Amino acid sequence: YLFNQALFNPAYTGVNDAFHASAISRRQWIGVDGAPLTNTLNVSSSFMKNKIGAGLLIVSDQFGVNRNTEIHAMYSYQIEMLNSRSLSFGLQTGYITHQFDFTKLNLEQPDQALINIDNNLSQTNFGVGMYFQAENYYFGLSIPKILKTEFEDPNTTESRYKNHMYLSGGVLFDQLLIIQFKPSILIVTVEGKIELIDLNAQFLLMDALWVGASLRNFSTVGLNGQFQFKNHLRMGYSFEMPFNEITNTAFSTHELMVSIDMAIFKHQAVPRRYF
Repeated sequence: YLFNQALFNPAYTGVNDAFHASAISRRQWIGVDGAPLTNTLNVSSSFMKNKIGAGLLIVSDQFGVNRNTEIHAMYSYQIEMLNSRSLSFGLQTGYITHQFDFTKLNLEQPDQALINIDNNLSQTNFGVGMYFQAENYYFGLSIPKILKTEFEDPNTTESRYKNHMYLSGGVLFDQLLIIQFKPSILIVTVEGKIELIDLNAQFLLMDALWVGASLRNFSTVGLNGQFQFKNHLRMGYSFEMPFNEITNTAFSTHELMVSIDMAIFKHQAVPRRYF
Protein backbone atom coordinates (compact mmCIF):
# COMPACT_ATOMS: atom_id res chain seq x y z
CA TYR A 1 0.00 0.00 0.00
CA LEU A 2 3.02 2.31 0.27
CA PHE A 3 2.57 3.23 -3.40
CA ASN A 4 -1.13 2.52 -3.90
CA GLN A 5 -3.43 3.61 -1.10
CA ALA A 6 -6.47 2.93 -3.25
CA LEU A 7 -6.36 -0.50 -1.60
CA PHE A 8 -8.08 1.11 1.40
CA ASN A 9 -8.84 4.71 0.38
CA PRO A 10 -11.04 5.45 -2.69
CA ALA A 11 -9.95 9.11 -2.60
CA TYR A 12 -6.51 8.04 -3.87
CA THR A 13 -8.05 6.93 -7.17
CA GLY A 14 -6.60 8.91 -10.07
CA VAL A 15 -4.75 11.47 -7.92
CA ASN A 16 -1.51 11.18 -9.93
CA ASP A 17 -3.16 12.10 -13.26
CA ALA A 18 -2.23 8.90 -15.10
CA PHE A 19 -3.52 5.44 -15.87
CA HIS A 20 -2.44 3.01 -13.17
CA ALA A 21 -2.60 -0.77 -12.86
CA SER A 22 -1.12 -2.89 -10.09
CA ALA A 23 -1.20 -6.48 -8.89
CA ILE A 24 -0.14 -7.68 -5.44
CA SER A 25 0.16 -11.19 -4.05
CA ARG A 26 0.69 -11.65 -0.31
CA ARG A 27 1.20 -15.03 1.39
CA GLN A 28 1.32 -14.92 5.18
CA TRP A 29 2.83 -17.35 7.68
CA ILE A 30 4.57 -19.72 5.29
CA GLY A 31 4.43 -23.24 6.74
CA VAL A 32 1.05 -22.89 8.49
CA ASP A 33 -1.78 -25.00 7.06
CA GLY A 34 -4.58 -22.73 5.85
CA ALA A 35 -2.49 -19.56 6.20
CA PRO A 36 -3.84 -16.40 4.53
CA LEU A 37 -3.28 -15.75 0.82
CA THR A 38 -4.39 -12.41 -0.59
CA ASN A 39 -4.33 -11.34 -4.26
CA THR A 40 -5.38 -7.88 -5.39
CA LEU A 41 -5.80 -6.18 -8.76
CA ASN A 42 -6.36 -2.43 -9.01
CA VAL A 43 -6.92 -0.41 -12.20
CA SER A 44 -7.62 3.34 -12.21
CA SER A 45 -7.28 6.49 -14.27
CA SER A 46 -7.85 10.24 -14.10
CA PHE A 47 -10.41 12.00 -16.28
CA MET A 48 -11.53 15.55 -17.10
CA LYS A 49 -8.08 17.12 -16.66
CA ASN A 50 -7.47 15.31 -13.37
CA LYS A 51 -10.66 16.48 -11.71
CA ILE A 52 -12.19 13.01 -11.58
CA GLY A 53 -10.71 9.59 -10.91
CA ALA A 54 -12.35 6.21 -11.50
CA GLY A 55 -11.16 2.69 -10.93
CA LEU A 56 -11.83 -0.92 -10.05
CA LEU A 57 -10.47 -2.98 -7.16
CA ILE A 58 -10.66 -6.80 -7.07
CA VAL A 59 -9.57 -8.73 -3.97
CA SER A 60 -9.34 -12.49 -3.44
CA ASP A 61 -8.66 -13.48 0.17
CA GLN A 62 -8.23 -17.08 1.39
CA PHE A 63 -7.58 -18.30 4.92
CA GLY A 64 -8.49 -21.58 6.54
CA VAL A 65 -11.91 -22.67 5.30
CA ASN A 66 -12.75 -19.10 4.27
CA ARG A 67 -12.59 -17.51 0.85
CA ASN A 68 -13.66 -13.90 0.35
CA THR A 69 -14.00 -12.19 -3.03
CA GLU A 70 -14.50 -8.44 -3.36
CA ILE A 71 -15.20 -6.24 -6.37
CA HIS A 72 -15.35 -2.47 -5.80
CA ALA A 73 -15.96 0.43 -8.18
CA MET A 74 -14.15 3.58 -7.03
CA TYR A 75 -14.69 7.28 -7.75
CA SER A 76 -12.87 10.42 -6.63
CA TYR A 77 -13.20 14.16 -7.12
CA GLN A 78 -10.01 16.20 -6.83
CA ILE A 79 -9.60 19.87 -5.95
CA GLU A 80 -6.36 21.45 -7.14
CA MET A 81 -4.78 23.87 -4.66
CA LEU A 82 -1.80 26.22 -4.64
CA ASN A 83 1.81 24.99 -4.62
CA SER A 84 1.04 21.65 -6.31
CA ARG A 85 -1.23 20.54 -3.50
CA SER A 86 -4.50 18.68 -3.98
CA LEU A 87 -7.43 17.49 -1.89
CA SER A 88 -9.59 14.64 -3.10
CA PHE A 89 -12.74 12.97 -1.84
CA GLY A 90 -13.64 9.43 -2.75
CA LEU A 91 -16.52 6.98 -2.80
CA GLN A 92 -16.59 3.27 -3.48
CA THR A 93 -19.27 0.65 -3.73
CA GLY A 94 -18.96 -3.03 -4.28
CA TYR A 95 -20.01 -6.59 -3.75
CA ILE A 96 -18.43 -9.00 -1.28
CA THR A 97 -18.87 -12.77 -1.25
CA HIS A 98 -17.89 -14.89 1.77
CA GLN A 99 -17.59 -18.63 1.22
CA PHE A 100 -16.82 -21.37 3.75
CA ASP A 101 -15.62 -24.80 2.61
CA PHE A 102 -16.01 -26.98 5.69
CA THR A 103 -14.83 -30.04 3.76
CA LYS A 104 -11.29 -28.72 4.34
CA LEU A 105 -11.63 -29.44 8.05
CA ASN A 106 -9.96 -32.63 9.27
CA LEU A 107 -12.61 -33.92 11.68
CA GLU A 108 -12.51 -37.21 13.55
CA GLN A 109 -16.29 -37.36 13.33
CA PRO A 110 -18.68 -35.50 10.97
CA ASP A 111 -20.35 -32.50 12.57
CA GLN A 112 -24.00 -32.21 11.53
CA ALA A 113 -24.08 -28.59 12.67
CA LEU A 114 -21.54 -27.66 9.99
CA ILE A 115 -23.40 -29.55 7.28
CA ASN A 116 -26.58 -27.55 7.93
CA ILE A 117 -24.88 -24.13 7.70
CA ASP A 118 -25.34 -22.07 4.54
CA ASN A 119 -21.74 -21.68 3.43
CA ASN A 120 -22.26 -18.64 1.17
CA LEU A 121 -22.86 -15.06 2.21
CA SER A 122 -22.97 -12.09 -0.16
CA GLN A 123 -23.43 -8.41 0.62
CA THR A 124 -23.07 -5.03 -1.03
CA ASN A 125 -21.03 -2.40 0.77
CA PHE A 126 -19.77 1.14 0.29
CA GLY A 127 -16.98 3.33 1.62
CA VAL A 128 -15.70 6.89 1.77
CA GLY A 129 -12.34 8.61 2.04
CA MET A 130 -10.33 11.81 1.73
CA TYR A 131 -6.73 12.30 0.67
CA PHE A 132 -4.49 15.38 0.79
CA GLN A 133 -1.20 15.44 -1.09
CA ALA A 134 1.57 18.02 -1.45
CA GLU A 135 4.96 17.73 -3.12
CA ASN A 136 6.64 16.30 -0.02
CA TYR A 137 3.91 15.00 2.29
CA TYR A 138 0.46 13.44 2.38
CA PHE A 139 -2.25 12.29 4.74
CA GLY A 140 -5.46 10.35 4.26
CA LEU A 141 -8.53 9.19 6.16
CA SER A 142 -10.96 6.52 5.00
CA ILE A 143 -13.60 3.97 5.93
CA PRO A 144 -13.52 1.57 2.94
CA LYS A 145 -16.42 -0.61 4.13
CA ILE A 146 -19.02 1.13 6.25
CA LEU A 147 -21.53 -1.70 6.64
CA LYS A 148 -20.90 -4.58 9.00
CA THR A 149 -21.11 -8.16 7.73
CA GLU A 150 -22.86 -10.77 9.88
CA PHE A 151 -23.17 -14.51 9.41
CA GLU A 152 -26.26 -16.24 10.78
CA ASP A 153 -26.90 -19.90 11.40
CA PRO A 154 -29.71 -21.58 13.34
CA ASN A 155 -27.83 -21.19 16.61
CA THR A 156 -25.95 -17.91 16.55
CA THR A 157 -25.12 -14.66 14.76
CA GLU A 158 -21.44 -13.92 14.18
CA SER A 159 -19.77 -10.77 12.86
CA ARG A 160 -17.56 -11.48 9.86
CA TYR A 161 -16.54 -7.86 9.33
CA LYS A 162 -16.62 -4.70 11.45
CA ASN A 163 -15.94 -1.35 9.85
CA HIS A 164 -12.33 -0.18 9.89
CA MET A 165 -11.02 3.38 9.83
CA TYR A 166 -7.65 4.00 8.14
CA LEU A 167 -5.45 7.00 8.96
CA SER A 168 -2.26 7.39 6.92
CA GLY A 169 0.47 9.97 6.54
CA GLY A 170 4.00 10.38 5.25
CA VAL A 171 6.77 12.91 4.58
CA LEU A 172 9.52 13.01 1.94
CA PHE A 173 12.92 14.47 2.80
CA ASP A 174 14.81 15.08 -0.43
CA GLN A 175 17.78 17.13 0.76
CA LEU A 176 20.10 14.15 1.11
CA LEU A 177 22.04 14.33 -2.19
CA ILE A 178 21.32 11.10 -4.11
CA ILE A 179 19.31 9.61 -1.23
CA GLN A 180 15.73 10.56 -0.38
CA PHE A 181 14.06 9.49 2.86
CA LYS A 182 10.34 8.80 3.36
CA PRO A 183 8.96 7.92 6.80
CA SER A 184 5.25 7.05 6.95
CA ILE A 185 2.62 5.66 9.27
CA LEU A 186 -0.66 3.77 8.96
CA ILE A 187 -3.11 3.44 11.85
CA VAL A 188 -6.21 1.24 11.65
CA THR A 189 -9.01 1.41 14.19
CA VAL A 190 -11.94 -0.99 14.55
CA GLU A 191 -14.97 0.45 16.34
CA GLY A 192 -12.79 3.11 17.96
CA LYS A 193 -10.04 0.75 19.12
CA ILE A 194 -6.57 0.82 17.57
CA GLU A 195 -5.91 -2.59 16.00
CA LEU A 196 -2.90 -1.89 13.78
CA ILE A 197 0.03 0.53 13.70
CA ASP A 198 2.48 0.40 10.80
CA LEU A 199 5.69 2.43 11.10
CA ASN A 200 7.65 2.59 7.85
CA ALA A 201 10.96 4.06 6.73
CA GLN A 202 12.01 4.00 3.06
CA PHE A 203 15.04 5.30 1.20
CA LEU A 204 15.15 6.10 -2.51
CA LEU A 205 18.59 5.60 -4.04
CA MET A 206 19.49 7.41 -7.28
CA ASP A 207 15.81 7.79 -8.21
CA ALA A 208 15.57 4.09 -9.05
CA LEU A 209 15.77 1.77 -6.04
CA TRP A 210 13.60 1.92 -2.93
CA VAL A 211 14.75 0.05 0.18
CA GLY A 212 12.98 0.17 3.50
CA ALA A 213 11.89 -1.38 6.76
CA SER A 214 8.61 -1.52 8.67
CA LEU A 215 7.44 -2.29 12.17
CA ARG A 216 3.89 -3.60 12.60
CA ASN A 217 2.23 -3.45 16.01
CA PHE A 218 5.70 -3.51 17.58
CA SER A 219 5.71 -7.31 17.06
CA THR A 220 6.54 -7.84 13.38
CA VAL A 221 9.50 -6.46 11.45
CA GLY A 222 9.56 -6.22 7.68
CA LEU A 223 12.05 -5.42 4.92
CA ASN A 224 11.04 -4.24 1.46
CA GLY A 225 12.59 -3.27 -1.83
CA GLN A 226 11.28 -1.85 -5.08
CA PHE A 227 12.85 -1.02 -8.42
CA GLN A 228 11.25 1.58 -10.67
CA PHE A 229 11.94 1.90 -14.40
CA LYS A 230 11.71 5.52 -15.59
CA ASN A 231 8.59 6.22 -13.48
CA HIS A 232 6.52 3.73 -15.52
CA LEU A 233 7.10 0.20 -14.23
CA ARG A 234 7.59 -0.81 -10.58
CA MET A 235 8.48 -4.24 -9.21
CA GLY A 236 8.68 -4.85 -5.49
CA TYR A 237 9.10 -7.48 -2.80
CA SER A 238 8.62 -7.42 0.96
CA PHE A 239 9.43 -9.88 3.73
CA GLU A 240 8.00 -9.92 7.26
CA MET A 241 8.90 -11.90 10.36
CA PRO A 242 7.19 -11.85 13.78
CA PHE A 243 9.30 -11.59 16.91
CA ASN A 244 6.76 -11.46 19.74
CA GLU A 245 7.15 -13.71 22.76
CA ILE A 246 4.12 -15.88 21.97
CA THR A 247 5.54 -16.99 18.63
CA ASN A 248 6.95 -20.50 19.09
CA THR A 249 8.03 -20.81 15.45
CA ALA A 250 8.97 -17.89 13.21
CA PHE A 251 6.59 -18.07 10.24
CA SER A 252 7.50 -15.57 7.54
CA THR A 253 5.30 -13.53 5.21
CA HIS A 254 6.15 -12.70 1.59
CA GLU A 255 4.61 -10.16 -0.78
CA LEU A 256 5.19 -9.46 -4.48
CA MET A 257 4.03 -6.37 -6.34
CA VAL A 258 4.12 -5.13 -9.93
CA SER A 259 2.57 -1.89 -11.19
CA ILE A 260 2.56 0.29 -14.26
CA ASP A 261 1.75 3.97 -14.85
CA MET A 262 0.94 5.23 -18.35
CA ALA A 263 -0.39 8.36 -20.05
CA ILE A 264 -3.33 7.19 -22.14
CA PHE A 265 -5.08 10.57 -22.51
CA LYS A 266 -3.68 13.84 -23.87
CA HIS A 267 -3.97 15.64 -20.54
CA GLN A 268 -2.04 12.93 -18.70
CA ALA A 269 1.68 12.71 -17.99
CA VAL A 270 3.39 10.03 -15.92
CA PRO A 271 4.72 11.84 -12.84
CA ARG A 272 7.70 11.01 -10.68
CA ARG A 273 5.68 9.99 -7.67
CA TYR A 274 6.82 9.15 -4.18
CA PHE A 275 3.47 8.27 -2.56
